[in-house]
Amino acid sequence: GEPIWWKVAKAKLNSDLTLNYAGIEGFRIAGKQGIWVIAACQLVLMGGPEYARYVGIKSLEPVGIFLPGTTNYPGSALFDPLNLTEDAETFANQSVAEIKHGRLAMLAMLGCFVQAAVTRKGPVENLMDFMEDPANNNILQYFN
Repeated sequence: GEPIWWKVAKAKLNSDLTLNYAGIEGFRIAGKQGIWVIAACQLVLMGGPEYARYVGIKSLEPVGIFLPGTTNYPGSALFDPLNLTEDAETFANQSVAEIKHGRLAMLAMLGCFVQAAVTRKGPVENLMDFMEDPANNNILQYFN
């Protein structure tokens, strides 16, 4: 069968169903606008900075767009209120660590997706099953 989250999303899209989230009454996923408004917002909010990075921040000044920072570090002090970039060597190490952690997080999510596809259960339910009987509820049961 379909995962439960898919059924909830389908019910939400096909009705005026409201979902409560974190105690906020009537919280609506994406409001009433739909996926195209989310895609447009994503394009503006992420596409704009990525375009500025691509063409170079200084090349946008002739058209009246003045952004702080440099091509390698857009944002300048606005995005570094704790001055974590003062030491260049530490900043370089932190940048590499951030990329490594991001890649590990992507692999972890891939693991969650594969686990859900194989077991047809969510990660919490799989963990509870494993905690109940670690000898039998593990990956080895799916290799039979």
